[in-house]
Amino acid sequence: MNTKTNMLERFSIALRSGLVNKFSRIPTAQKFSDDFNLRSVKPITRETARKWINGLVMPESERLLVLIQWLNLNSDYMYLPSAEVDVENYPPSKIQRLRKIEVFARNALNFASPRIAIMDKDGTIILVNEAWRAAANLNLPLHKTTALCEGANYLEILDKVKGLEKENAKETASAIRDLAKNPGKKFVFKYPCHAPSKKHWFIAELSSFHEKENQCLTISHQEISERQFLAKI
Repeated sequence: MNTKTNMLERFSIALRSGLVNKFSRIPTAQKFSDDFNLRSVKPITRETARKWINGLVMPESERLLVLIQWLNLNSDYMYLPSAEVDVENYPPSKIQRLRKIEVFARNALNFASPRIAIMDKDGTIILVNEAWRAAANLNLPLHKTTALCEGANYLEILDKVKGLEKENAKETASAIRDLAKNPGKKFVFKYPCHAPSKKHWFIAELSSFHEKENQCLTISHQEISERQFLAKI
């Protein structure tokens, strides 16, 4: 069974588990679509809801982000492509344990002031902290195409950047790809990201984490504008 099929089946399992936790049962497709549409700027039909529940299609990243936040779905369980999971016999108790671990990890990440995202080796974002999410929601050019949060592919977005930020995006994408191939490395670089009314500088740090055959990449962005300003005085 290929990675795409595994991901689709894991999504269906996580979704159905989340729906049972929310509604105490699997709701009708109409009820599911109605409640989802109250929370999303991109509504779905009853037929789309039915296909999601039955694991026939995956939602795109913006709709998936709504599901993750609304139903507290375990994005790591869905997106870790190297995990070998027997989806037909996967114990519900283990899914619950994975969800608890993710909630704990999310709370720990949210204590951090840098903007932090965790990706798989292909660049798909698994988890972000609140600092990252807030910045992504304010970044209108990216938000118009896809939210740079769970489910989005960071590499694909970086490859599409044009204009003044193109070189910085190219450097970041190159570092991510290099790190995926050479997990022992660590990348640190400084870059400007100016707004019309104020100049901003950031330090980006890239590193990786291994557990057996699994690998994830971590990127953090820390603003250093005040430090940069004081250095010039």
